Amino acid sequence: MCPLHNNMIKKIFLLFVVFTSYTFSQDLETKINGIVEPLIDGKKNLGVAIGVFEIGSDAPKTYFYGRTNKEDSSKPNENTVYEIGSITNTFTATILMMLAREGKMQINDLVQDYLPDSVTIHNFTSTEHIKLMHLVTHTSGLPRLPSNLFADKKTNPKDPYAHYTLADMYEFINNHILDYEPGTKYIYSNFGMGLLGHLMSRKTGKTYEELIHYYILDSLGMTSSGIKLSPEMTKNLAKGYTEKGEPAPLWNLGVLEGAGAIRSNMKDMLKYLAFHMGKTDKMDFKESLNIMQKRRFETDIPNVYIGMAWHISETADGMQVIWHNGGTGGYMSFIAFMPEIGTGVVVLTNQASTVDETGIKILKALRE
Repeated sequence: MCPLHNNMIKKIFLLFVVFTSYTFSQDLETKINGIVEPLIDGKKNLGVAIGVFEIGSDAPKTYFYGRTNKEDSSKPNENTVYEIGSITNTFTATILMMLAREGKMQINDLVQDYLPDSVTIHNFTSTEHIKLMHLVTHTSGLPRLPSNLFADKKTNPKDPYAHYTLADMYEFINNHILDYEPGTKYIYSNFGMGLLGHLMSRKTGKTYEELIHYYILDSLGMTSSGIKLSPEMTKNLAKGYTEKGEPAPLWNLGVLEGAGAIRSNMKDMLKYLAFHMGKTDKMDFKESLNIMQKRRFETDIPNVYIGMAWHISETADGMQVIWHNGGTGGYMSFIAFMPEIGTGVVVLTNQASTVDETGIKILKALRE
């Protein structure tokens, strides 16, 4: 669901190490064309949508390349819909902070307190228990994926989460013993973030989709985003393809929706990016954004830290980069911003070939 494997994080680290500002005479569009067009020409990505905030600007710019499907020559635009994969994590974390502001949940509450009496987490020790903060920072000790993910014979590897039920989730929790004490090791956990989304639903009585609409999408005017595809979203949906260019089905996350179920378009994702960059009028949430973007734990990769869902790195000259990536069977995504200078980027593609390097190169271009 998310391409945050160690070898990929190391590659991201190396890109940030050489991330410095240079001066070129090319304009921004020419620079971005030079970064993206080789991906299209080399058939690495069928279509790519780019959105950026330049230094000192509150008005984003967008750029579109390639096609939305192989059947015709239709070009993506700001309304083209993609799966954003694990960027959904940042939505889940944002909702948790909003619930905390309302006093409905607190980030240091015990996970066990939000589970039914019939479900028990077997902690690494009897004294250190998993908290919501551990889930949202991927330091819970829970694995990346549950061991019973493929227990159902109906499971389709091309849509791996579709048949994973609430009963499966509870069965796994009841039978799993943590390998690490919570708060001691970063382990990227789709299961943990999916569990957090479920716990918020249990507490509020709202589905995860209702939560993202109530707390984020409707408030920011993100009218073409969500889990369930509206008729308009279906009309604008880009066809997804595997890394090899084969058609890929949409992913259905079921009980693990909080880990990666959201679909969106560039128009909406730039509104979401602007919100996290503090470029909106919703300043009452600024303190909570700062809390989310604070370094919480060092990962096992140099220069990569975890905040509340957001990953945090530094450029060679000390600039902070806050970022997340995502991926499903037929889509990849990248979102990042540099708070000190007010630049940001969103990259969406309808082929399961990473766009992390593309996003980082564009961030560099925004400083040149």
